Amino acid sequence: MRKYCYLKFKTFIVVLFPVVTTAQTTTATISGSVKTTSGENLIGATITAIHEPTNTKYQVQSKTNGVYHIFNLNPGGPYSIEVSFINFSSEKRSNIFLQLGDDFKTDFILSPTINVLQQVTVTSQKKQADDIAKGGTSSTIDQDKIKNLPSVGRNIYDYLRSVPQAKLIAGNEGAISIAGQNNRYNSFYVDGAINNDVFGLSNSGTNGGQTGAAPLSIDAIDQFQIIVSPYDASLGNFTGGSINAITRSGNNKTQGSLYYFYRDENLAGITPTGSKSTATKLPDFYYKTYGFRIGGALIKNKLFYFINAEQQNDISPKPFDISTYVGNTNTLPSINKLSDYLKNTYQYDAGGFLNNNGQLNADRISARIDWNINTKHKLTLSYRYTKAIKYNTYTSSTDVINFYNDGFIFPSTTNSFSFELKSIFKKRLSNKLLITYTSVDDERSVLGKPFPHVVINDGLGKIVFGPDNSSTQNLLIQHNISLLDALKFTVGKDVVTIGIDAELNDDNNVFIQNTFGNYNYSNITNFYNNNKPVSYSVGYPLIDNVLTNATSAAAKFKVLKSALFFNDEIRVNKRFTLNAGIRADWNQFLTQPATDNYTNDTALPKFSKYYDLSGARSGLTPVFPISLSPRIGFSYKLINKNITIRGGIGLFTGRVPLVWPAGIYNNNGIYVGGYTASANENASALNIIRFRADPFHQWKANEVGITLNKGGLNLIASDFKMPKLLRASFAFDKKFKN
Repeated sequence: MRKYCYLKFKTFIVVLFPVVTTAQTTTATISGSVKTTSGENLIGATITAIHEPTNTKYQVQSKTNGVYHIFNLNPGGPYSIEVSFINFSSEKRSNIFLQLGDDFKTDFILSPTINVLQQVTVTSQKKQADDIAKGGTSSTIDQDKIKNLPSVGRNIYDYLRSVPQAKLIAGNEGAISIAGQNNRYNSFYVDGAINNDVFGLSNSGTNGGQTGAAPLSIDAIDQFQIIVSPYDASLGNFTGGSINAITRSGNNKTQGSLYYFYRDENLAGITPTGSKSTATKLPDFYYKTYGFRIGGALIKNKLFYFINAEQQNDISPKPFDISTYVGNTNTLPSINKLSDYLKNTYQYDAGGFLNNNGQLNADRISARIDWNINTKHKLTLSYRYTKAIKYNTYTSSTDVINFYNDGFIFPSTTNSFSFELKSIFKKRLSNKLLITYTSVDDERSVLGKPFPHVVINDGLGKIVFGPDNSSTQNLLIQHNISLLDALKFTVGKDVVTIGIDAELNDDNNVFIQNTFGNYNYSNITNFYNNNKPVSYSVGYPLIDNVLTNATSAAAKFKVLKSALFFNDEIRVNKRFTLNAGIRADWNQFLTQPATDNYTNDTALPKFSKYYDLSGARSGLTPVFPISLSPRIGFSYKLINKNITIRGGIGLFTGRVPLVWPAGIYNNNGIYVGGYTASANENASALNIIRFRADPFHQWKANEVGITLNKGGLNLIASDFKMPKLLRASFAFDKKFKN
C-alpha cells in the first residue's frame, strides 16, 4: 500500500569526503594561461580548440592577465589546442580528452621569433582533467569504464558500484542511497532533462522505474557522473546525489554497432542454496536484449546525428510445487475445482498458479542532432523514448496459492526532449541555454478482466485470486518542463556565472484501492456457499461514480521550482583557486486544493486539543520561504609534487517526492471514501454483505447501514520546508606517475 508522509524538514549536518562535479551539466571547459618565456602575460593571443572527430572549432583570446577560458565544450575527444600570437612561435597540444563537467587546465609558454613563425607540437597522452576549482574532484563513468565494468542487467545502476558514496539499499531493487540520504532525494538528468521520478514512487528514482526497466540504453550513453556536493552555486535540486548522463553524438566518421545479449538457465549455473549434491539447474527463463546504434555526419564538419534503438524481452520463472503447500486444499484436483467454479459460476478466469512467470518488455529509442551553426553558436537537440510493460505476478509458495490474475500489468511510457544552445558572444562572454521537456505516463492496471479480490483462509495456508487491490484505479501522468540559462563572463582573474534554474511539474495522480471489492473468507466452503465473509473492504470516489482512471477524484496540481544563482571562481594564481557563490531557491504550489469546511470548522478544533497542527488547514496551500544556499570551495596545488589539497563547505536545498504533499489534493475528506467491515469494525454490516461478482456494483456504505460522509484526510503544515543540509569536505590528492 502506498502511504503518504508529511515531514517538517530541519537543517542537519553531514561531513564527508565527496565526489564533486556538476548537476544538470552537459559540457566541459578548457582554461589556462599564455605567457612568454620571460614570464610576461600575453594579451590577445588566439587559442583555438578543435574537436577532431567533428572538426568543431572553439576560439577565444587571452585576457589582460594572459588567462583564457573556453566554455561549453562537448565532453569526450580527442581535442587539439593551438595557441598563436604575432612574432611568437605557435604551440599545439593534441590527444586531449575531456570529462563531463571538468575544467581541463593547460598553460602555454610561447617563444619570440624574429622573422619566421615556428610551431611547436606537443602530443599528450590521454588523461583525466585536473580537479575542478570548486573544491572537489569529478567521478565520471566514461566509455572505458562502461566497457570494462561487469553488468548483468545493462542498467545504469550496475555502474554505480565504482562510486564509494553510492550504496544499494538491501530489499529495494534499484534503490540507491548517495551520501547516506533517502534514495528519493537523488536527481537523474539525461542531456540536462529531468529523468528521475519527480513524483517519487519508483525505488530506482528513474522514470518507469517501477517496471524494473532501465531508463535508456547503455549503448546510447557517452558518459555519466555521480555528484554529491558541488560548491558551484549554479547547481542544486538534490540533497542526496545527482546522476548526470549525456548521450552519444555523431562525428565525421560513420560508426555503428549491432548487438544481441542473451541469457537463460543454461548460462546461469545452478541454484545458489543447498549442498553441491542437492543443487539443481535453475527453472527455464530467458533475458534477451538486441538493438543497434549508428552515428555520423549529415553535413561534414557541420551537422551530425546519432540514433540508438533497443528492445528487451525478459521472462522470469516463478515455479511452484503443490506438494509443498501446507493448506487444506493441497491437491491439484481441489485447486482446479475452484478454478472451474469461478469460470462456470462467474465467467471469470483466475489464471494459473503453478508457474506465474514474470515478464518485462521494453522498447528504447535515443536520437540526437548536433549542429555547428558557426564558430560562435552550437545547437544540440536530443530525444529519448522508453516504453516498458511489466507483467507483475505473485509466486505461489508453501503457505499461499496465488493465481496469475492476482498480479497486475504496469505499462510506463517516457518521452524526453532536450534543446541546448551554447554561445560565445565575445571573448569574455558565453552563455548556455537549456530547455527540456519530459512526460511520463504510468497506468498500472489489472491482469485479466475486472473482478473482486478474494482471500480464502485455508488452514495453515491461504488462496488468493482476483485483481491486485491497489491496481483497480491507479494512474500517474507527469509533465516536467525545465529551463536553465547560465551566463559566464570573465573579469580579471574571476570567472563569474549568473543565471536562472526553473522547473515546472504538472501532475495527475489517481489512486483508490479496493474499488472492485476485497473479500476475506474463513474457509473455502463459506465461499462456495456464499456465506458472509470474515471481512470486507471497498473504496470509491465520493464526487462521481466513475470506477476507472477517468474519475475526477484525482490529485491534479502544478508545482514551480525556481532559483537564481551567482558564482565567482577566482584563479588567484597557478596554485590556488577559490570559488564562492550563493543560490536562492523558491518553491510554489500553483494549484489551490479543495476546501472542506467541516474539517476546518468542526474537526480541527477537536484535533488541536491533542495535536500541534502547525497551522495545517483544509484547502491550505503552503507558503515556502526562499531558501538561501551560500557555498565556498578551494583548491591548492603543489604542482611539482602532483599534490592537490581541496575542500569546501556549503548549504544545499533539495526536492521532496511530490507524492508526499500530493495527498492534500485527493485525500482531502471529500474526494475519496471507503470502509472496512470486520468483527472489530462495522460488524453488523457483515450480516448483510454477500459476494458480488460485479466489480462495478460493490457494497456502498449506505447499503449496509454505515454512514459515510467523509473520506481520508491529509493536511500539510503551513510552514512546510524543503529538505536542506550543510555539507563540508576536505581532501588530499596525490598522483603517482600515471
